[in-house]
Amino acid sequence: MRAGQTPDYLNKLQLAERLGVTRRVVEDMMRRRMIPYLALGHRTVRFFWPAVERALSKFEHRAVGQEGR
Repeated sequence: MRAGQTPDYLNKLQLAERLGVTRRVVEDMMRRRMIPYLALGHRTVRFFWPAVERALSKFEHRAVGQEGR
């Protein structure tokens, strides 16, 4: 990773900070299978930021008249 770049793989706290939510919300999103994650052990999980963005974009609501843009 170069200086000034953010990591693509994030832990729960980093993802929570990036999304502006609590760690508990991230855990709830995991439980509901709203976001993809890598389980690297019993407690260790990582999130690939581009995959999380794609998954969350499915929940995006557009204003009336903005469909197809």
